Amino acid sequence: MKRKRGTKGLDGTALGWGFVIGLLAGGIGALFAPKPTITINRQQFQEASQNIRNKLQAFAPVDPIAESIAEGKAAAQRRREQLGLNR
Repeated sequence: MKRKRGTKGLDGTALGWGFVIGLLAGGIGALFAPKPTITINRQQFQEASQNIRNKLQAFAPVDPIAESIAEGKAAAQRRREQLGLNR
């Protein structure tokens, strides 16, 4: 279908040319963009991964069941003290 003069909107040809021109401009930009350099050795990688592991372990309890039992025992001890039932 031909587009009538004075109509607004995109037709397939304009959309196709826009895609081609954008593709070419992006390709040229990618060619001249500076490349990121990755200079990390094995020791630095191990140190970084150990640091991240330590941070994650600080947030997650190692044994949630043991932690819950310890909290329960502490609460029971406080309650016994409140009631005057210490042995």
